[in-house]
Amino acid sequence: MYRLVASCLLFISLAGCASYPGKLIATSAIPDCPGKFRPVFTANWYTASIDVVGHHLSGLLLFKTMPDSSTRIVFTNEAGITYFDYAFSANGEFEVKQSLNQFNRKAVTQTLRKDLELILMQHPSFETPLSFNNEIWHPVHQAKETDYYITDAACNTLLRIEKTGKGKKKVVLHRTGQIEAAPDSVHLQHFTFAMQISLKKVSVAN
Repeated sequence: MYRLVASCLLFISLAGCASYPGKLIATSAIPDCPGKFRPVFTANWYTASIDVVGHHLSGLLLFKTMPDSSTRIVFTNEAGITYFDYAFSANGEFEVKQSLNQFNRKAVTQTLRKDLELILMQHPSFETPLSFNNEIWHPVHQAKETDYYITDAACNTLLRIEKTGKGKKKVVLHRTGQIEAAPDSVHLQHFTFAMQISLKKVSVAN
């Protein structure tokens, strides 16, 4: 143990011991840049695939903005059984409307809530932007984690969203689609345990 600690102290600049994401430098980039990428959902359906610790679930996921500006997220399987029905109020408060037993566990619910917050970009404001590897990292600090909304220098593209904690990369989210619209696809990968979520928007014929 002593040798391991000494090795990390001696070679702290190495990736294996260094704190992720490394040295971030304050920049004069537009502070509220990520706000332009916040998705706008009306009633959008997605084919959904969730893989967690060797288990696979698939079905349809609905994001719907309600008349009171809250957002409902409902995940059902091919037989129409509801896995979960969640709601985020207009001010970001989270509520479980319905949940099957396997989802009705605190750790599961908390993980899904945080993942959905990243997809919805629930954070109302962003902190001082930082520069790293020719990218602009827009942080939102929380109790034990930091969410980074990462854009190009010109704020033309949302490259990805990352959640970090205790010096580790915990979650990375990539999405495709137009600015200020419901994403065409979303892929969210966890790095501290085996879980990933893949969503693809269902095209609705006129």
